[in-house]
Amino acid sequence: MEPYETRHSLIRRACDPGDQRAWVEFVENYRRFICYILHEIGVGRDEVDDLAQQILVRLTRDLPTYDRSRARFRSWLGAVIRNAAFTHLRTLKRRSAHLSRYGEQLLAEGPDGASSELEEFIESEWKTYVSSLAMERVRSVFQGQAMEVFEMGLDGRSADEISEATGLSISSVYTLRKRVKKRLYLEIRALTAELEP
Repeated sequence: MEPYETRHSLIRRACDPGDQRAWVEFVENYRRFICYILHEIGVGRDEVDDLAQQILVRLTRDLPTYDRSRARFRSWLGAVIRNAAFTHLRTLKRRSAHLSRYGEQLLAEGPDGASSELEEFIESEWKTYVSSLAMERVRSVFQGQAMEVFEMGLDGRSADEISEATGLSISSVYTLRKRVKKRLYLEIRALTAELEP
């Protein structure tokens, strides 16, 4: 598979029960995000993996029904996660009084009445998720001082401070930061195209 092949193609291939490779890649791309959202909604740490697995099994059935003309994939996936979490939390409510703020909202409003706060949270976490994946890709391209300089900048250190700490000239600091930042921007765009068909 080409590194920047769109995820829409992957989704179509993952719908084919005979294409095991596509399904494995689909799971690799989305499982971590599903687990993170479930955890933040309030699903217990020991239950996240099981529920994520249930969602993935459900996706084997529901993925062919995804219609990109009706919704963005992340919105559709978010609805699948919310529905599964709602059912799970409703079942647990009798056994547990402890739910996160988002879990309480979800139970109160139902899976179709998700609050704008929860929607904003999922949207924000999606962007963080994509940025984290992009940063992993960037780290595989840049090593040594380039990443050190970039990360020091992310920590709020000035170019002068970075220059002093690394022994690089200020112009080298700016050049390295600019190169890494540009690559990170390109990786975020590529991942957005890949993961949001």
